[in-house]
Amino acid sequence: MSCTDMISELDDFLLTHILSFWPTKEAVMTRKLSRRWRHVWASVPVLNFNFADFWSDDIFSYSGNFTCVSPHSECHEKFVRFIDTVLASRQVQQVDSFRLVWQYQVKPYQISDHPVRRWILLVLQQMPRVLSIYVQPNFANVDVPDVAFTCTTLEDMKLQVDNRLAEVLNPASVSLPHLRRLSLSYFTIEAEFMDKLLLGCPNLEELELYACVLRLSQISCGNLKSLVIASCCHVKDIRVSIPSLCTLDVTVVSSQNAGFSFENMSSLVEACVSFLTDPEMDFEFSDSETTILNGLSGVTNLDVVLHGEDSKYMLEHALKNCPHFVNLKAVRFESFKGFLCGCLEAIDRLVQHSPVLEDLAFYGCQDESLYIELLRVLRFKVGDHGNCRLVESRLPHTFGSLEDVEELSFQHMRCRSKVADRVFAKTEEKPWWYDYVEGQTALFEERV
Repeated sequence: MSCTDMISELDDFLLTHILSFWPTKEAVMTRKLSRRWRHVWASVPVLNFNFADFWSDDIFSYSGNFTCVSPHSECHEKFVRFIDTVLASRQVQQVDSFRLVWQYQVKPYQISDHPVRRWILLVLQQMPRVLSIYVQPNFANVDVPDVAFTCTTLEDMKLQVDNRLAEVLNPASVSLPHLRRLSLSYFTIEAEFMDKLLLGCPNLEELELYACVLRLSQISCGNLKSLVIASCCHVKDIRVSIPSLCTLDVTVVSSQNAGFSFENMSSLVEACVSFLTDPEMDFEFSDSETTILNGLSGVTNLDVVLHGEDSKYMLEHALKNCPHFVNLKAVRFESFKGFLCGCLEAIDRLVQHSPVLEDLAFYGCQDESLYIELLRVLRFKVGDHGNCRLVESRLPHTFGSLEDVEELSFQHMRCRSKVADRVFAKTEEKPWWYDYVEGQTALFEERV
């Protein structure tokens, strides 16, 4: 009884579709299976490259408690040669999706001849739908070409390029008529670029700004449905006016005297507000903090995340003039170090101003005795409030772990470091916090 290779008998269309779910390195290896498979991989429309697939024993070195990555490892050159070979072998084959993850990119390259820039230019000639670039750490030295903002076929674009200095995005024009999702990380975004972006992307529905330097005072458009502003630095209050917005995720940082104001949020259903503090930095209240929740008074679901000992004061400040949450049915609080116990009055004020509230959930007291005390007090408060019930949750809703929240803090610190480098690069006198931020950023880089 003979065995039949039924997979190899499938049409090329089906084979390339199956291989599109594989990492490109594994898809290329199928060429060794048989003559039938020799050229199938070259027609796969999805390219997925991850530097982790090329790691070898010589890439890491260990010093005390820190793990370092060697720039002399052959992994870097093998990775670059492999991607160059794949792109050259495809010739005129269509690229539907290109994803690149290059974590631990420590080998230095000239900014004008960085391989990532070369790959972006090659791929964009094939008019892809998806472009996703993730390069770290913060001396990647990648210059994103302006043509990335004029590729008319793009529907989903993610650019996370952690350069030593936050690159200022300033393309001559933006024309992305089919773009629906955009994620930008570690860039400097000025008002002019934001205006071009929102005008040049008429179908944009999801926008994520992560660890960016924001030099703008407003974000206003009529088509966005989801907005994330996480761990960004900005010196001016930012006014957000998006009537079509359904979900919002924003981080408010205590060490910068600027915040957010929200207007015209008639469609907003879900919102997450993270209050972030650093014990080593000056604690400042932004005037907009007292009204930050006012613009969110129509939400149905609200998440509040506290990180840092002084974050409880930020929450109290935000609820000082507590609005009436007329539609709020579920509110979830997260704190990974028990700071919620100092916010009971503020939480009670929010509950009393939420007439249709049904679920009040808490997560994150590391100290078991604090958690028990918190629940005991809250049972009394919730018991006096109609149909509201207390949800005793041990599973986080917004962050998976304390490490996730700490990374958010470090990314903001790294963002501040880039601002300091750009502002004080040519001056001898540095602000008092400059050396601290530089030192903490270096420690974080060694840790990861």
